[in-house]
Amino acid sequence: MADLFGSLTSAARALQAQQVGLDVVGQNIANVNTAGYARRQVNLASVAPSDRLSAGGGVDVVSIRAARDEFLERRLRLERPAEGRESALADTLSVVEAAIGTSGSSIDGSLTAFFNSWSDLSQDPTSSTMRQAVIIQAQSLSTAFNEMAGRFDDARRQADDGIQGAVDDINQLVQRIAALNDSIARAGGTGSMSASLQDEQIEAVKKLSEFVDVDILANKTGGVDVSFANGRPLVIGINAYAIEVASNAEGMATPLSGGTDVTSEISGGRLAGLLDARDVAIPKYLEKLDAMAFTLAQQVNAQHAAGYDMNGTAGGNLFVPAGRETGAALALAVDSTLASNPRLVAAASSTSAGDNGNARQLATLRDARLFAGGSGTFNDAWADLTYIVGQDSATAVAEQKSRQETVTQIEALRDAVSGVSLDEEAMMMMKFQRAYEANARYFAAIDSAIVTLLNLVGTSL
Repeated sequence: MADLFGSLTSAARALQAQQVGLDVVGQNIANVNTAGYARRQVNLASVAPSDRLSAGGGVDVVSIRAARDEFLERRLRLERPAEGRESALADTLSVVEAAIGTSGSSIDGSLTAFFNSWSDLSQDPTSSTMRQAVIIQAQSLSTAFNEMAGRFDDARRQADDGIQGAVDDINQLVQRIAALNDSIARAGGTGSMSASLQDEQIEAVKKLSEFVDVDILANKTGGVDVSFANGRPLVIGINAYAIEVASNAEGMATPLSGGTDVTSEISGGRLAGLLDARDVAIPKYLEKLDAMAFTLAQQVNAQHAAGYDMNGTAGGNLFVPAGRETGAALALAVDSTLASNPRLVAAASSTSAGDNGNARQLATLRDARLFAGGSGTFNDAWADLTYIVGQDSATAVAEQKSRQETVTQIEALRDAVSGVSLDEEAMMMMKFQRAYEANARYFAAIDSAIVTLLNLVGTSL
């Protein structure tokens, strides 16, 4: 049977429980803007009665836990790497797209000016001014190819720098997660003592998943084990396994795990997007640019060699011959001997003075069907390259937007569970405040009853 002193203890316990509730509300409000914070919930349970004539022992605090939905957290870990990959790819390709330039003011404009100079020379094949104009336009075209190849290479180098930076960020996060695993284990694993550490841990895993696709497995100490690239370890317990970087034949970064090249195994996150841009997308564009430069040098040199210069001598090479297609755009240059002597420009198709046949043949190369299986001209090949770059960039931007919207929607669902709502916390604060006030009045009533009883006992004695 309950007595007055038991009721006083029950009231004191209830006051303490409502105080804890107010403390939890205050903690939630204080961290409304803290990244990664999951709102805390206090779990109360009634204290069982000591005998059949007792109403119960009041209320007690069972636990304080962080409100999280593991399913939503896992969905976010799956979606963020895809968003990070498309974001990195879109950022890199936007640089390449800008390097292409506008229609008519890039390589297409230089091609047009070059072939037009041959057409102009055919009107006056003995003019030294027109011959010099051909050399100038050839040099301008070579420079245009050189600079475009250089821009593509710069974009690759920037992506490579981004890869190195991403690996450094990943390794820092891996070290942080391993340290948090240790701190969580020391704090007792799960529970209110480690809740703040788990908030930091989840935030670190979130940032890590933006850089690379990861698999997460909770361990028995409250920490997480992290792996990537087909199960290769990043964090096991309190041990961190850094991604190493080696230089390939081009001097570019190659990510290693345990000494093994894992480039082909990385499929998500910013690291995957940068690798794709550096190793797939930009080399594809450069390959097409090299094919244009190689074909240009071959075709112009062949036709130029078929003509005669002002000395009546068979024409030589206008461009320095390209030994192979790879690197042709960066190496394209006008033959130095011809560049210093306009008389060596082979405008004639015979040794007759004033013949313009070869100049006219060289001018017609503008419309020669040399690409796309014999259906495309030089300008068509350039248009095809600019279209591919623009299409790839637009696709990456669209994919990024789509992935971002998916992540935003899942985050909204997650925040509905874990986020702090000031309106809800205000309601909970009033709830605990009223309960505290009511329990305080009950405590005062029991205290008054005890005082009365003690006075009665004292009087009777």
